[in-house]
Amino acid sequence: MKHNLPIVKVVWEDACHDTLGWGDSPEKAREFQVPLVVSVGFLLAETKQGVKICQSLTDDAIAQSLVIPRKMIQSIERGAWRCVKNLKMKSSSESGKN
Repeated sequence: MKHNLPIVKVVWEDACHDTLGWGDSPEKAREFQVPLVVSVGFLLAETKQGVKICQSLTDDAIAQSLVIPRKMIQSIERGAWRCVKNLKMKSSSESGKN
C-alpha cells in the first residue's frame, strides 16, 4: 500500500432529525440534546473549513468518506487505533433502541 495516512478519532456535534411524523407538543419539543458523534478513519485532508476522513482505501480509491465542518468538531486525536479499544459507547439495547 502506497499510502501512509494517519488514523484519527474525531469527536463532533451533529445535526439530526428529532421526530418522524408527528412529535411532541411544542412545549415538550423545546427539550433537546445535540448528538455527540465519534468517527474514526483515515485522515485525507485537514483545512480551516474542516476535516475529511474515509473508512476504507486502496492504492487508487477511497470509500465511505466523511466531511466534518470545523465548527462542529470537539476534538481530533491522532493514533486513534490505540484509543478505539478504550471507547465506551452505549449499546442499542442500553439506549432503549431495538
